[in-house]
Amino acid sequence: MSTLKVYSTSVTGSREIKSQQSEVTRILDGKNIKYELVDISQDNALREEMRAKAGNPKAIPPQIVNGDHYCGDYELFVEAVEQNTLQEFLKLA
Repeated sequence: MSTLKVYSTSVTGSREIKSQQSEVTRILDGKNIKYELVDISQDNALREEMRAKAGNPKAIPPQIVNGDHYCGDYELFVEAVEQNTLQEFLKLA
């Protein structure tokens, strides 16, 4: 089974990014969905990897990836939660 990764950063001045990251992890934890948190602030290569997978050179965290499949960003994640399609969004279904 592929690994669900949530790209995040521990170093940001943006309250919005911090809030979005914690909401994503809170929801995943609440649904007992296992994931790996990837902190892009530790290594520029991880930021580049996140942006390559997102297909956006300006992508910012949180970004969600399952194996080689890009799932989406915070807005798409919240939309999936609201529409009760999180399993499909995360490519777990």
